[in-house]
Amino acid sequence: MKEKIKNTIIELFLILAGCALTACGLVMFTIPNMIAPGGTSGLATALAEFIPISVGLLTWLCNVPILIASVIVLGKQVTVKALLASTALSVLMEVMDPFLPKFTDNPLCAAVLGGILIGAGVGTLFLKGNSMGSTDLLSVLLGRLFPNLSSGNILMVCDGAVVIIAAIIFKDLNTFLYSIITVAVASKAVDVFLDGFNSARVIFIITDKGKEICDRLNLLTRNGCTLMNGLGTYTGKEKNIIMTVVRPNTCVQTLETAKKIDRKMFAFICSAAEVHGKGFSFYNAEGMSSDNR
Repeated sequence: MKEKIKNTIIELFLILAGCALTACGLVMFTIPNMIAPGGTSGLATALAEFIPISVGLLTWLCNVPILIASVIVLGKQVTVKALLASTALSVLMEVMDPFLPKFTDNPLCAAVLGGILIGAGVGTLFLKGNSMGSTDLLSVLLGRLFPNLSSGNILMVCDGAVVIIAAIIFKDLNTFLYSIITVAVASKAVDVFLDGFNSARVIFIITDKGKEICDRLNLLTRNGCTLMNGLGTYTGKEKNIIMTVVRPNTCVQTLETAKKIDRKMFAFICSAAEVHGKGFSFYNAEGMSSDNR
């Protein structure tokens, strides 16, 4: 019970933190420069040009049809979290708008910095598999109607449509170009942000002293190991094969520890984009796609 309460508190904190970062990127950089960073916030930025409603409120209103469809198709659990996040984003945008400075001197810098903040905010939500609604949730819904299309492709089409609509409304090619930059930077920022938490290295060590190396690694680095038997076809001798998954910052320590025991060992390293399980279970995506504004 205590663990469940703890996880709920952490999840709520991440939702608020992610919405706050996204709101900062929108209020300070993209909205003042008429940049539409995809998603419902980008659509709201464009619609606010002729609808006398704040972008924060318009963003929430644009999410309503998507959330209604989500309840019907995906169920309450996913939708309630998306509703909470979309509401928090809109409220924070309204609260922050009078107080945060607006950066309008350099639209290119605004596009890049806005994309970084938005990407960091979205990545924070994705750490627990949450969503603000927006086009990422829409892409999941449309994926049910068009199962032959990937959610990523559907998301790209949705965001592309938002950017084109904004460029038409603002009648400005620069809006289109800066919006594309923001979408690209935000998407990359999400990947970088998530990789920092969830990426890992898979190390394979071929040695004659597998048990000794595993015991030392378990003691010093606290990384679990899998010990297997193998046969060297060149020498015809039996070998131990150690497989261990480590964080990037402990990769060197792991190799140095193994080399101290067996100087003749052979090792190679592979990158793991995602790892799920004990020690690597913080990021827990639940079917959401890679972008969400």
